[in-house]
Amino acid sequence: MSRSTRHNVDDTEVFFLYSVHIPTRTIYLGSAEYTADENETGVDFAMAERFIKGLHILDSLSPTGDNPINIIMNNPGGDVTHGLAIYDSISACKSHVTIKVRGNACSMGGYILQAADERIMSPNSVFMFHAGYDAFNSNHPKIIKKWVKFNEEQGERVDKILLDKINSKRDKDSKPRMSKSHFDKLNDFDTILTPEETVEMGLADKIE
Repeated sequence: MSRSTRHNVDDTEVFFLYSVHIPTRTIYLGSAEYTADENETGVDFAMAERFIKGLHILDSLSPTGDNPINIIMNNPGGDVTHGLAIYDSISACKSHVTIKVRGNACSMGGYILQAADERIMSPNSVFMFHAGYDAFNSNHPKIIKKWVKFNEEQGERVDKILLDKINSKRDKDSKPRMSKSHFDKLNDFDTILTPEETVEMGLADKIE
């Protein structure tokens, strides 16, 4: 087997393992699988691990950060902790990162979108945000209290990601800043935005 053939095989294997297309420096961010009732798994451990490894591969291939990374995202949301791991991994990239939404940027997917240097909605995509929640597997009151406190603090940090982006856009447009109480009302239940509304609110940069 020639050296070039081995390289092509390796690239193919990387694509199927981590959804990475090395020649175009593109990585795909979507659900790891469908569940038995045909619901998408969204952000979970499996997809987060796969994505972070693939992202690291692309970023490490450009040590000086001169070559941009493209992320194609169709994400219905999911686990907050694994979603923040993805958010932090994108934020830490040396390369310029563009996320192009093809389908959903919902719940945790919408927060992940904010980590990119450039955020692009496709014409028929959907953005949705709402307050997340967690289930508790313990019946011990002290453990439940600790996790409730942690989730409340984590929720505040996550919400600040969106509110800061919204107010950054409002500052540029010389509009009054959105208050935390107003954001909390929007966040209390699903707020569903068209691509145009997403850009207008400052949660994406353009439609393409």
